[in-house]
Amino acid sequence: MKYDPAVDAWRTLAPMKEGRGSVGVAALGGKVYAIGGRTPNGMTVATNEVYDPATNAWTTLAPLPKARDHAAVVAAEGKIHVIGGRFTSSADRTDMHDIYDPATDTWTSGPPLPTARSGLASTYYKGMAIVLGGEFPQERRTFDENEGFDVKANAWRILAPMPRGRHAAGAASDGKNLYVGGGSFLPGGGGGPPVGELMMFALP
Repeated sequence: MKYDPAVDAWRTLAPMKEGRGSVGVAALGGKVYAIGGRTPNGMTVATNEVYDPATNAWTTLAPLPKARDHAAVVAAEGKIHVIGGRFTSSADRTDMHDIYDPATDTWTSGPPLPTARSGLASTYYKGMAIVLGGEFPQERRTFDENEGFDVKANAWRILAPMPRGRHAAGAASDGKNLYVGGGSFLPGGGGGPPVGELMMFALP
């Protein structure tokens, strides 16, 4: 769906070729990419599709090297980074970092995420693909880690952790600051209620 803030209204667009939950989405070059996720029957997929607003149509692209869902998907410096996530259950989390190049429709491997986790918040901020939070239901805990992949340095930076771990939060940046909102302090599956907290993170 598409939201137009000028008229405060939503419009339904062409659907993806198959329904997917826990899918990662990123906008790059005027198009919208939907990567990975889980089908209604619970199967994790490697699907990579792009939506073109000019044609209101989806096109299938080179699939993710390994199917997973609940991953961080971030557009950064002309490429798309798919980071972390899970292969099957929430216990099957990964540190994988795959980088998609739309210009060549190819994937390459990037330096792995320092802390393997899924159920992440993510955004692009000051030259970095930022990954925050996550969950580990088997230990009934969430992650407070805040880690950023510096695209130009091709390396991860360990940043100040969030005051409290959380998963399923949302993250966004206005270029000056990074904001994290909502989520839950406990893992999913009935672990804890959602929260309305909004936090701000800033680098010099």
